[in-house]
Amino acid sequence: MKAILVRHGETAYNATGLLQGYSPVPLSPHGRQQAMLVGPRLRSLRPTLLYSSDIARAHETASIINQSLALPIQPCPGLREWNIGNWVDRQATDFFAHLTAIGAHPATYVPDGGESQLQTQARMVAQMQAWAQQHADETILGVSHGMAIDLFVRHLLGLDVHHTPPYRITNTSISIFSYQQGQWEVVTLNDVGHLETLA
Repeated sequence: MKAILVRHGETAYNATGLLQGYSPVPLSPHGRQQAMLVGPRLRSLRPTLLYSSDIARAHETASIINQSLALPIQPCPGLREWNIGNWVDRQATDFFAHLTAIGAHPATYVPDGGESQLQTQARMVAQMQAWAQQHADETILGVSHGMAIDLFVRHLLGLDVHHTPPYRITNTSISIFSYQQGQWEVVTLNDVGHLETLA
């Protein structure tokens, strides 16, 4: 099985450092441009199934991408972003300052109404393993979120969730994974070649 994970396009919250969690934040004009550009790149990879996180910004991205693919969009809660709970609409810097003040870490800290990063990671890993079992001979495209994809990659690479990884998951970046004989392989990570024409 081949699995392609794409992060949603940019939102105004991304650009201003606001936490959005499950909030129904739409793509910005720049984010819609990004989604338009990634569609043809994905068509060349010939996905056979299209899944999307059911959070608005991911589904909007999938809908724009699908102008190049014409596949049924299947909602997939397993691809949702890290649930930041009652910190939605607040600055990320304030959240991390709060954690420092109370001696906590987002890997294990569960905000009110939300989940820890380790819980997000477990959900993403379970979703990807389910695809590996259900779609052994398929090429799956999933539209997801930056932290969710990052946490899956850290699981595959054996990186400690408590430390910042040496890469980024950029808006509409393409990351490709292969699953064969019970083993995952990272084929491509954070490919943004399709964005070279954007300022």
